[in-house]
Amino acid sequence: MSSHISKLLEMCILDTYSVYFTKSELQMGFKKKIGYAHALYTVRSVVDYFTSGDSVVNLCALDISKEFDKVNHYVLFMKLMEGKIPVSLLYVLVHWHSLSTAVVKWQSVCSYVFQLHSVVRQGDVLYAVLFGVYVNSFIDALIRSGLGCHVAGVHVGCIVKSK
Repeated sequence: MSSHISKLLEMCILDTYSVYFTKSELQMGFKKKIGYAHALYTVRSVVDYFTSGDSVVNLCALDISKEFDKVNHYVLFMKLMEGKIPVSLLYVLVHWHSLSTAVVKWQSVCSYVFQLHSVVRQGDVLYAVLFGVYVNSFIDALIRSGLGCHVAGVHVGCIVKSK
């Protein structure tokens, strides 16, 4: 769990720099007033739209919930730079994540402290937002490819619902 000071700093970062953490409309997790019901409704509406025209619809569900624990910090920082975040904010986030360490305890024995390079720290205020930035480039690549469903000119080729 992150300390109270950590959470306060992260809330200030979100409040000040939220414009740099924008996510695709296809991401329906971790947004105010949007959740599971919205994602389900969107998928159902797309299926109904195509089946009403006698089309066959194939769906694929991919569970990426465990990917929270495997986010590579370096890739995340590259994606943040692509989003043109201020250099000062990037420095803060790089330093903040460089402080991520862990210890493994088994019974009464503890391991040495080791640094974490591929994790979005659970309990952080920023973790969901940063994961959204991480996933967003994959959604953008799918949209650019032209693959997937389109309804009235709007791409709905993937719906991302986070926890």
